[in-house]
Amino acid sequence: MNGILSIDMESDQLMLRIHDFKIINSDQDISTQEPTLILIAGDASDRKFFRLLNDPKSLICMQFPKWEGGYGGDPISWIGMHNALSKMELPIPKIVEIDETNACIWTEDLGDTFLSSALKEEILDINNPKCENVIRYYKDSLKLLIKAQYPIVKIDHPAIQRFFDFEKLYYELNFFVTHFLNGFMQLSISEENEIYSGIFEDMRLLSNRLDNCEKVLCHRDYHVRNIMIKDDKIYWIDFQDARMGPHSYDVVSLVRDSYVKITWETRKELFAYFLTELNIARKKCNKKIISESDFNLEVLLMGLQRNIKAIGSFGYLATKKGKCNYLKYVKQTLEILNSEFAQIHEETNLKMMLPHLFKLIDNLYKGEFSEKLDMLIHKHITDR
Repeated sequence: MNGILSIDMESDQLMLRIHDFKIINSDQDISTQEPTLILIAGDASDRKFFRLLNDPKSLICMQFPKWEGGYGGDPISWIGMHNALSKMELPIPKIVEIDETNACIWTEDLGDTFLSSALKEEILDINNPKCENVIRYYKDSLKLLIKAQYPIVKIDHPAIQRFFDFEKLYYELNFFVTHFLNGFMQLSISEENEIYSGIFEDMRLLSNRLDNCEKVLCHRDYHVRNIMIKDDKIYWIDFQDARMGPHSYDVVSLVRDSYVKITWETRKELFAYFLTELNIARKKCNKKIISESDFNLEVLLMGLQRNIKAIGSFGYLATKKGKCNYLKYVKQTLEILNSEFAQIHEETNLKMMLPHLFKLIDNLYKGEFSEKLDMLIHKHITDR
């Protein structure tokens, strides 16, 4: 692929190039009636996003730092997963044009309504009638995961050879040690230090248990800012990092999302809804039904891994990218991890299985590390 690839839009070859437009920031006045690109808020990646204004076409321009293949945040992965998800009939933005020369992908504009935008109440609560519509969006989002995990037609895709195996899961947990505990908290935690060696033992055990789970296609970053709503329909974005992992990987990413306060009763309802839909799909595929106990244990283990990795990412974004706004979600994530509902399983004592990890979580939330953590978060946010 080279140059510019245009996908027919009513038989017009658009030849969209970013340098052919005036580019303005969102805080600038739009004084021209000419087609203009306005820089809009992006995600935690290095990509830039622009909206095309004053033009009959409603388009978004996604510009990558450079054009290359590989894996993770690159345009080749994005296009490859887009093709696969399109064949699975999953709702994703249509590609209008690919401009390799300028490292841009132009897509239809889905608007500004993320799932996070639909959350009007401070806490998502299944007992609150005002949350009824948002709960429906959550259930629709969970049902789409089943569609990806059990597609009607078997489809090859770039994620098929990429796995959340032991190495990847352990790497993500160690990311938390490197970029949050040591990088952000400025601790000196290492396996060579006998005081902390048990943390690494627990991380290996957790990674092994999750590696043994059955693996299906995972979006990989499934949260309220990567799910959009247009015309009352759910759409996926930011799917280029997809890989194979446990059924619960995306489920806990959404239902134990660091960005949203959700009651545990609501979480349990959503987990139960997903399991019901999952077993319906498995029956159709002549696969063994997954028991509630087995699924709940996987949810607790996967939720622990995902929330720990999220905190690691917040530390990385603050120390390496200067994006300190994410630090406000650290204590909210620790609150999830410190809840008894995140630790108690009817058949397995997680705190006995992983005592060092849970002690660390407790220390960060309300123990010996808590005061220092509060001080550092306050300092980084106010200094910005």
